[in-house]
Amino acid sequence: MDKYSMIRKLEGHHNDVVACEFSPDGALLATASYDTRVYVWDPHIGAILMEFGHLFPPPTPIFAGGANDRWVRSVTFSHDGLHIASLADDKMVRFWRIDEEYPVQVAPLNNGLCCAFSTDGSVLAAGTQDGSVYFWATPKHVPSLQHLCRMAIRRVMPTSQVKNLPIPLKVVEFLSYQA
Repeated sequence: MDKYSMIRKLEGHHNDVVACEFSPDGALLATASYDTRVYVWDPHIGAILMEFGHLFPPPTPIFAGGANDRWVRSVTFSHDGLHIASLADDKMVRFWRIDEEYPVQVAPLNNGLCCAFSTDGSVLAAGTQDGSVYFWATPKHVPSLQHLCRMAIRRVMPTSQVKNLPIPLKVVEFLSYQA
């Protein structure tokens, strides 16, 4: 590649997108925004697959940009591709599973700015405005063989190619993170 070139623009958030991270297999993109939401996208087709809200009910677009004490500052994928952590101005760090609507766990954290999982997914580190870094041990989780196969396939195959495979629709939906 001689130069970088833009291939796609994702639109959907109602305020600044302040963090984004690809899943380990590259099939998903998580974005964090001051509109109080984390979206999980299929970046290959530009579709929002999941929404994780930090304010209930979510603000309407006209109010999503105001100071709401729920601005999401950071988002990160765990190495297993099934877990996401997010930080918001409500003094909480949330742990999500990509197949569940609500956080599986919430922990207090004042003035959080950024977060990242360790390479083996066993620890979440979060940096704060006071110069500190906090650590959480994460539960041990063994992904299913189905999910490991999905990650292996998605590392080498974008959504458009997955949809053209001669396999049952349910399998295509699973491989596309839509089931």
